This record gives sequence, C-alpha cells and structure tokens, in this order.
Amino acid sequence: MVRIRRKDRFAFHDNDSCFNILPGDIVTTNPIAHSTSISRANTLRQRARHVSLLLTTGFMAITLTACGGGGGGGGGNPPPTPPTSSISVFAGNPTATGAHDGPVASAQFNVPTGVAADLSGNLYVADFENDTIRKISAGNVSTFAGTANTSGSADGTGAAASFSGPSNIAISPAGNLYVTDQGSEAVTVRKITSAGQVTTLVDPRTNQALQTDGSTVIATDAASNLYLFTTQASTGASMLTQVTPTGAVNLITLTSPTGAPIGLINPSGVTVDSANNVYIADDNTQAGAGVLYKVAINGANGQVTTLAGSIAIAGSSDGPGNAATFDGLSTLAVDPAGNIFANDFNNGTIREISPAGVVSTFAGTPEQYGLNLGPLPGTLPAIDQLAWLGQSLYVADTDDSVILKLSPAP
Repeated sequence: MVRIRRKDRFAFHDNDSCFNILPGDIVTTNPIAHSTSISRANTLRQRARHVSLLLTTGFMAITLTACGGGGGGGGGNPPPTPPTSSISVFAGNPTATGAHDGPVASAQFNVPTGVAADLSGNLYVADFENDTIRKISAGNVSTFAGTANTSGSADGTGAAASFSGPSNIAISPAGNLYVTDQGSEAVTVRKITSAGQVTTLVDPRTNQALQTDGSTVIATDAASNLYLFTTQASTGASMLTQVTPTGAVNLITLTSPTGAPIGLINPSGVTVDSANNVYIADDNTQAGAGVLYKVAINGANGQVTTLAGSIAIAGSSDGPGNAATFDGLSTLAVDPAGNIFANDFNNGTIREISPAGVVSTFAGTPEQYGLNLGPLPGTLPAIDQLAWLGQSLYVADTDDSVILKLSPAP
C-alpha cells in the first residue's frame, strides 16, 4: 500500500485483590478533511481514511502472589522496569482543529507541518492552514508571527506579518527562525528574529525573493549558515544551496569520493550535525525508493558518502548501508549523538540511522497507519517535520493536527 504524500514540489501516521489489569481504551474518530485553496492543492494530501486513536493507559502485568496469610515467604518489590520509548500528544487536540492559544492540552492547530527547537528549549510550529508560526514555551502555546486565517506575504512584526502556507522551520544558533513559505506561486524563505520581526530573504543574484526548487525542507549549521535546495538556472537541476549569515547564496557542487558528479533527483530532507556535516534525503518519486547522503562541505564543494538506502529499490528493510531500504524518505532530524531520524513516509515509520549507516525502525509499523498512543513501535499517522529537544523527538502530525512527543529516546 502506498499513501498519497504531500510532495515537496509543486509538481506533484488493591491491594485487596491478587491482580489488577488496566486495559487501554480504543477511540475511533472520523478524519478531519483539510481542504486547501487551488494554489495549495498540490502540497497537502487529501485524507480519506479513518484514524484509529489508541489512547493507551497501559497494560500492567502483575505477578500473582498468595492472597492468604501465613508462612514466612516474603519477597520485596520487583526491580523497576527500565523506561521504554512511547508516543504521546504533547500539544493540541487530535479531535479538534483551530487556532486557539493557551495551555498545550487545550491549544489547537490546523495541519502543523513544521516543528523546530531553539537553544532555550522552546518549540516553534509552522501551522500550515492557520498561516501562522506558533511558539510552545513553558507548557503554553502562543501565536508568534502571523494572524490565523490571514494569508499573505507581508513583512512586519508579529501579527502584522502574514504567511501563505508556512511549511518547515530551521533555527540558527543566534535564535533566528527561517521558514519556508509556500505562497501562491513559489516557495520563499522568511526570516523571523527572536523579537518576531519577519522579513523575506532576497537572492542577491536576482534581487528578488529567494526561491527554493519547490521543496520546503531547510536546515542551519553551527555557523548560522542556511541550507536548502534551489534550481540551477542553466540545467533546471536541484542544487544544495548555502545561504550565509550575510545573505550570500552559494551553490554546492556534489561529488563522490572519486570526484564523480552526484545529481539529486528529488531532495526531500536536509539536516546538519554538530560537526557541520549535511545530510540529504533524496527520494525517487517514481519508485518511492530513497537514499541518505552524508555531505562534507568544503567551500563550494560537497563530498558525498552514501550512508544508507538506494535510489533504485524501495522497501522497509532494516540493516547496514544499502542493505536497508526506504519508501518515501522525507524530513530528517539529528540527535546529539549523531544518529539521524528520518520520516519514511510511505512506510508510515520513523527510521533511525546510526553514524555508521546502520538502519533500524524507531517508531511505527510498515504500512500500518493511524495514531497509536503508548509504547513504541505502535503505528503512526501522516507526519511531516521532526525535531530533537532534550532526549525526546517531537513530530508534526498533519493528520491529527497535533505535536507528538516520542520519549524517552533510545
């Protein structure tokens, strides 16, 4: 089964008794249809399935002991069970969409597609259908920039600015947010300072708004350089592009360790580790196969190593290097240890790739879909951007209009 994905281009989860068992409750909800304008029709998938929301309160296996007295057979408490990874709703209401600010449990989103964390522990969310950027801080959600249901491209501060389909977010060490904004004709990049001042990045080569190749993924490095993908004018090819803090735009030429050129088919994910290595998810839109590249940047050149996957073979196999397969490889995040977490969209999973290129399935069950709260792996709804904060992975759930938390991390 292959799901219809939001493409990153316009072309387009008693003590008195002997034992006490607490079963989970199953709640089935109707999907919320998120319709879009014609200009966005190619960027959001239409959902036509029911989402099973398993609100797991836990299933405890209690060791049976004798209920009667007598005898001296004591026995203390069993040793504590090590924590296991689990999935929960961190912010938003999976049964109601909207633009309500307030405590995380009562706040509402409307198709959140982007999520990123700053160095102070705040989360920022690109709320696609509300055309706003939301901030989650100290258990509360607020609207940081834009006005709900007011679409546009105006620069300004806070509510005076407007967006038209904000998608993914990257945050620089200096605290500036960079947001890909889909607009009506092209994906542009908006910069938001910590004070909420919104501006549109300009391409000095054209003196026009900087445009991506149609993709919405974006990342920053430790030097506050921005990475995204643009279109090379002469060939129409997608190029890894670096934007420096001063606004210079540099196209990065990708080559193999032997010097052979590496071309990108449909770059659909990018992230940067603490050593400033850039990772690219390249997705074959025809076969659904995906490959994860590691890129060492040296000036205008990038030496590419294939870390995992194959551009020719789709699947859900775990394993080392090209023995692993993906299906719809998409957004990426990196943890402090250098492990890459990837949204494997068509499989409905999140995959973990070690620095050595060994792939495992962290969350979700291949080709089983829906929000399943509780112990992992479970199942996942349709998701978009991933972000690390502390020891937890935060996920933008576009199906249920919530932000999910997967923790504790492995």
